[in-house]
Amino acid sequence: MTGPQKASAASYRLVWKGPSGTVRLSESAYAAYDQVIQGTDEISMKRKAHLERYFREFCENVHFYQRLSDEKFKKEQNFPDGKGGKVAIWAFKSWQWRLYGTIMHVAASRCFVGTAVDAAKKRNKADRKLMKAAADELAALAEYKPEPA
Repeated sequence: MTGPQKASAASYRLVWKGPSGTVRLSESAYAAYDQVIQGTDEISMKRKAHLERYFREFCENVHFYQRLSDEKFKKEQNFPDGKGGKVAIWAFKSWQWRLYGTIMHVAASRCFVGTAVDAAKKRNKADRKLMKAAADELAALAEYKPEPA
């Protein structure tokens, strides 16, 4: 007897692919991202240009962390996964817009898996409740491997 099948990050939307990695988004994160990339106002166009550049850097460079500063892509915090490990939450950042997720191996590739968006960030501090929700969703994925506590 087997338990229920876990959701897979491989079923998430593939939004960027390069030789060193991919970016995948849950449906809710993709909806918020799609709103940005379809927007024609000045802020949306700036966000789109920045996010595309940041995704390209992540996906095309093994050493992405040397190319993306904390103002662009930052490890925010670790959250307990309820299984004795921790989920590291990272954020792509652009013009008061944040995409929260983690880095994991999906379909034989290093992948940023985004599950939550803060589309109108007003404070300098990251939204802890939003990051915790992202961590919970990420810990439930079949590809999830915890960081040691």
